[in-house]
Amino acid sequence: MKQIHLILPLFACIFFLLATSCSESKIEYNTNGKLTFSTDTLSFDTVFTTIGSTTGSFMVYNYNSQPITIKSIILTNGATSGFHINIDGTNPTNNEVQNVEIRAHDSIYVFVTITVNPLLQNNPVLIEDSILFQTNNSRQAVKLQAYGQNVTIFRSKTIHNDTTLTNSIPYLIYNYLALDSTKTLTLQPGTKLYFHQNASLLLRGNLIAEGGQSANQQIIMRGDRLDWLFPGVPYSYLSGQWGGIQFLGSQSNYSLNHVVVTSGKIAIDIPNGTILHQPTVTIANSRIQNFDSCGIAAINANLNMYNTEISNCKSYCLHLLGGNYLLTHNTIANYYNDIYTGKQRDGNPSVVLMNKQLLSSQSTIFPLVFTANNCVIAGSMTNELLFADTVQTSTFQFHFDHCYLTSLHIISTNMTNIIWGKPQDNLFVNTTMDKSYYNFQPDSLSVLRGKANPIISHTPTYQYDMNGIDRFWNNMPDIGAYEWIPKNGIPNP
Repeated sequence: MKQIHLILPLFACIFFLLATSCSESKIEYNTNGKLTFSTDTLSFDTVFTTIGSTTGSFMVYNYNSQPITIKSIILTNGATSGFHINIDGTNPTNNEVQNVEIRAHDSIYVFVTITVNPLLQNNPVLIEDSILFQTNNSRQAVKLQAYGQNVTIFRSKTIHNDTTLTNSIPYLIYNYLALDSTKTLTLQPGTKLYFHQNASLLLRGNLIAEGGQSANQQIIMRGDRLDWLFPGVPYSYLSGQWGGIQFLGSQSNYSLNHVVVTSGKIAIDIPNGTILHQPTVTIANSRIQNFDSCGIAAINANLNMYNTEISNCKSYCLHLLGGNYLLTHNTIANYYNDIYTGKQRDGNPSVVLMNKQLLSSQSTIFPLVFTANNCVIAGSMTNELLFADTVQTSTFQFHFDHCYLTSLHIISTNMTNIIWGKPQDNLFVNTTMDKSYYNFQPDSLSVLRGKANPIISHTPTYQYDMNGIDRFWNNMPDIGAYEWIPKNGIPNP
């Protein structure tokens, strides 16, 4: 009898537990609740035809107290727009997924890519689609937008004849684009060259890159990442995205005017190993900015550079060994600090001049003649100018006149009308990337204003700055590639 009294309560407990378990496993689904999205529009920057985009994503939230079953998630135009969706790891071939559950107070990811079909248009064309989410009682959508651009692709290509690249559509380069010796490559105004990771331009022949002053007439050479690292941070802000340009002909001619070269490893490398010949290089009204190593690294070159900005290199902006160099009205500014990838300057000065090359136990002397007029050399270090490995005055000649130099004071008769500066001096509009990108035009209170040699600035070649501003609009010309202009523009005379 005692056993029966013990068994009955036991059965009662088991029955209670089973009943409770069964009632808890019956999940009530929300048929009226709505979804919440992290964005209402997912946008892609320009995507080259036939080349897939990077992956964009957004999140779908269920903020309700009950689970929701999404009956279908479907790309409205299917495969015709070029978009493709991936729902929380599910990769549907037909861009449609059914019966997706989101638990209460939970979320899922939606990933989107796009491959643009070849287009007839030369300019970017807006491509639109939407992802439709259907629950029992509601239909909601997230818009998709991308710009598709036709492109000519070069893969490990060598040009064997005189060739002109037009501005009709951009060029996308994989591995390298090379030019044979004695041949000439001409780039029309507005030509754009996009380089894939580690790709380079290798020129044994001649280059004529004659751009125009307006933004759509400038010649652009840059990496092929046109998307964004973070909102407000395009990949163009990051250095090291492609190899760079090499001038490999010891007797070739290279001319760059209104050219923008950005975000590679070495912008222009001139590895001329012979002392008998010098390549002739002219760089005018151009901008070389944001490189993982050097802006220009040259051995025994003949370089004439004016109205040009070279800025923000992890190492040197100019590394010159031997040769003849005439620099006029240039801005050399090194405030490199890649806050997004954690890269900082390697401690080398912005400009180094030398005439001796060490090769094991021997040394080669490359005579150097360097002249800088109305130039600024500035940066984040206290000494941005270095004379290295110099021997014999006759093979190392230099002259700086009417220049601003962030440097230790150099006592020499070859230094005339010099402003010896410090990193904290007020020079430019913006030398950081905290709120906006760098701007190396003179600030309204800049010590560069009105300090250039007016005789040189009156020379027709130099009378207008990189932006086409008359250097004498405010009576006295400024040091550097740019003239200061007020925010509301130059007043009418």
